Amino acid sequence: MIYGRKALQVGVLLVLSLAFVPNTARAQQDDELSCAERMTEQLRRFNENCLSEIVSFVASQSELSAKIFSENEKYYVALTRNDGELIAEAVSKFNYPLMKDDVANTLKQLGWAPPENESDDWKKRISGDDVRNGVAAEDIAKALAAYGLKKGEAIAVTIGAES
Repeated sequence: MIYGRKALQVGVLLVLSLAFVPNTARAQQDDELSCAERMTEQLRRFNENCLSEIVSFVASQSELSAKIFSENEKYYVALTRNDGELIAEAVSKFNYPLMKDDVANTLKQLGWAPPENESDDWKKRISGDDVRNGVAAEDIAKALAAYGLKKGEAIAVTIGAES
């Protein structure tokens, strides 16, 4: 009976000591997490490093697209690969009625082409070189910021076959 209690106490101590090890190890590994893991860990918070990884991933795959949404207000920027470059589309006032007028002015200043018809979105062609040197991610981050997205705010990302 004494032997059984001693084994139980040792077992409980061992389990308790192991319960604290993953937390310490996990804290040390946070810097090594991939974008998807960081997004899950941070409840999908917007930052330029993750945006850069998303842009690079879409650019490296054929027939793939991505849409980056603000979770709070549902504005978005969509990316599609086309002949070695990306086509970025930022939601228009027709598709996002809450869009403020100054967003359109900012997008024009950033080199986005205005919608060609009422239901179309803003467009920007992004070269493969701009994807590789990080300019593409910066451009998309500036567009999202024009709509009001701030670093650390919740975003949703959908990646799938080109529609």
